[in-house]
Amino acid sequence: MSTRSKSGSKKVSEPVGTVPRLSGRKKTLRLDQALLDSARRALGVRTETDAVTRALEAVVRRERQVQALAVLAALGPVDAERVDD
Repeated sequence: MSTRSKSGSKKVSEPVGTVPRLSGRKKTLRLDQALLDSARRALGVRTETDAVTRALEAVVRRERQVQALAVLAALGPVDAERVDD
């Protein structure tokens, strides 16, 4: 499947359940195979690399959310009179 970008260049879209291939380093890791298989199925991806990439992205996204919530919490309580219904 392909689409055209605003600039008119042809862009190939990834099938559902795949992670776009990015350049990266090859790593050798010792992982629990059953855990990796479960993660791959839960994430709906085909390859182990995609599963690890998606899982790492989820961890980073969650950490950013935690940090953002900490910033909001530091602002103090919400003033109920200023909230629109």
